[in-house]
Amino acid sequence: MSGERNPLAAIGPAAPGRRGAPGDRLLFKTFFYSFAGFLILFSAYLFLANLDQLFVTEAAVRSREPALWEENRKVLTSFAGGFWQDPYFWKSLNLTLMITLITTLLASAIGIPAAYGLSRYRIPGKAVIEVLFSSILVIPASSVALCLIVMFNYGPLWDLQQRWGFRFAHSLFPGMVIASFVLSFALGLSAWKAAFDSVNPRFEQVARSLGSSRWRAFRTVSLPMAKSGLAAGVILAWTRAMAEFSAVLFFCGTFGELPPERFSTLERALRIDQADWLSVAIWAQIEYGNVEYGFALAYILVLIGGLSVYAMHRIGAKGYIW
Repeated sequence: MSGERNPLAAIGPAAPGRRGAPGDRLLFKTFFYSFAGFLILFSAYLFLANLDQLFVTEAAVRSREPALWEENRKVLTSFAGGFWQDPYFWKSLNLTLMITLITTLLASAIGIPAAYGLSRYRIPGKAVIEVLFSSILVIPASSVALCLIVMFNYGPLWDLQQRWGFRFAHSLFPGMVIASFVLSFALGLSAWKAAFDSVNPRFEQVARSLGSSRWRAFRTVSLPMAKSGLAAGVILAWTRAMAEFSAVLFFCGTFGELPPERFSTLERALRIDQADWLSVAIWAQIEYGNVEYGFALAYILVLIGGLSVYAMHRIGAKGYIW
């Protein structure tokens, strides 16, 4: 009708620069791609510039102290001391993967239900719980390890260990599981809670109004909608546990130089005796003077971390990380 006014007319014509002028978009793209290219090239240079550290020269071999190169640890071949020929490397990798898998399963089994509860229910002290686990992410891991040492070496937990004749600290099982679990759980919990927060609870309410039970509404509505975020949390928990250093070193120490009789029959059968957490092994080898060996182990962790992040991108969960 001629007398009617278009409600959009009051807004006025769209400003030509509202979506950004072509020059502004070009400037932004140039800056963004230049910065991204710089980061990629710098990261590549950071690793490629150190490739020479992976190769053992004759001069490096002659500089080694004989005590560091025993017959069963002969790694004086061309690349990074031939670390793949050293039983210590395979035992350390086996130990790290095994403990990380156990830690991730425990963190997921406890953390996913806890994240759902924190996201959906009014829990007494909820704010304190969230602040506590968020604080674990920002404080040094060595501080977490010192808290664990005090907790397990004094008070009722220490009395319980004395009664059992076993110490949690400075042990492969369950010492390394405990040390890696705390930080792995805290990081996974933040991702899992964010995943459930992104799902509107009204969907569950509608499902329950149609006759679904609480468990069925969770299983058929919330869980499928949050699956990418839950998967991201699992991978984050995995990578955080595998990359842990300070907590494991402080709470458990090193095991590579201990005598075989120090380890149980099960640990020897699983081939995790006389081994160290992989990140701790990097530090130990560099401390021993085996710089090339340390660089090689670091590259292994970089490779595992890169594959884990690639997996998160493939499942579409990168929004839960950055």
